[in-house]
Amino acid sequence: MEIKIPFIGKSLRMDIGTTGRWLGAENDIGIGLGTDTHVTEEKALGIDAVFACVNLYARTLASMPLVVYAKGPNGKERAVDHPLYNLLHNEPNPNMTSHTFRKQMEAALKLWGNAYAWIEFNQDWTVKHLWPLQPSHVFPQRSLKTGELFYDVVFFNGETRRLRSYEILHVPGLGFDGIAGKSPVRQFAETMGLNLNIRKYGNKFFKNGAHPSGVLEHPGSLSEQAQQRLVHKFDQAYSGMGNSGKTLLLEEGMQYKPISVPPEEAQFLESRKYGVSEIARIYGVPPHMIGDLEHATFSNIESQDINFAKHSILPECVSWEQELMRKLLNDTERARFEIEFNMEGLVRGDLESRYRAYAIGRQWGFLSADDIRAKENMSGVDGGNTTYAPLNMISSSLSDKYWEAKIEQMLAKATGEGVKKNAE
Repeated sequence: MEIKIPFIGKSLRMDIGTTGRWLGAENDIGIGLGTDTHVTEEKALGIDAVFACVNLYARTLASMPLVVYAKGPNGKERAVDHPLYNLLHNEPNPNMTSHTFRKQMEAALKLWGNAYAWIEFNQDWTVKHLWPLQPSHVFPQRSLKTGELFYDVVFFNGETRRLRSYEILHVPGLGFDGIAGKSPVRQFAETMGLNLNIRKYGNKFFKNGAHPSGVLEHPGSLSEQAQQRLVHKFDQAYSGMGNSGKTLLLEEGMQYKPISVPPEEAQFLESRKYGVSEIARIYGVPPHMIGDLEHATFSNIESQDINFAKHSILPECVSWEQELMRKLLNDTERARFEIEFNMEGLVRGDLESRYRAYAIGRQWGFLSADDIRAKENMSGVDGGNTTYAPLNMISSSLSDKYWEAKIEQMLAKATGEGVKKNAE
């Protein structure tokens, strides 16, 4: 059965006995709000608060090292010899760095609710490249006959292909069908549309010289044609920021009475502020991280940063890691290797906190000098593998023997002092 998708001008074949949602079609056509505003992901990105939230997630996730680790008896080590290490850490494809790839994928996830990448394999079925896909051109479906999940994809060159699930890296957002996530822009279309309308209102407000319309009073009676001509000439001569401050010239006893409505009274500024906090709440971002410092204090900013890393970035990393492990490693490799984000990069800018943590690890014996230097991208030093343990602590398995020896020593000392006194 051929289905025409008007917004991309392509026909995709959908077998009888399959079911699925054509994700992206509604997004690109636009969501009507009962006004002249149609919200798409691209238009929503024009809202400063949305752009700030999406950019914050994208930059944060892209800045953290994505590393392949090898499991060993002594813990995990970087598997720099594994083919996926360079692919994920440095260059997923010849056209972009790992930072650019992850930034683009995360931005798509926060706008469309889904991030897709085509997994290109070598002839031996090892991963060759990862290519990000436009979410509005990917259509996940599940067969009613076999239950198999597959993806109809329109590539950037116009080619249409049906890919199996193992050929697609898919990081979904919040969803309920087990296939795809829901677009935050679509879910909160009214909020996004309201912010776009507020921005349009602000542009028109200041374009008109930051003054709403006024009233022209004429002592006589004017025909409808004369009224339209008078208003047109008046607006042409005096409205707009470029005409602000011009001398007002009126004839035939006319009077101009402006209607002064300050932005505060029209709740324009309050609406702008509320829009920023509402969008920050939708994306789970502390307002101060997108430039809203109205309620920020020195004491609560640090805790909000920690909460953002813990409750927003960490779940995002887990979603990425599990999909990468599932699609890029086979069963045998998953028992030997792990793919993880190094979240230590989030606190690299805080020198004092970082060094304080190193001091604690060094003091309690689970970090050596070389361990610390490696985290700071420094080379090892002589004797750097030495670890130290506090002298006021002892293994629980030796505690009984320690106290027995201590008691014997005390008894021997007491007995010796008694014999000495009797001799005297």
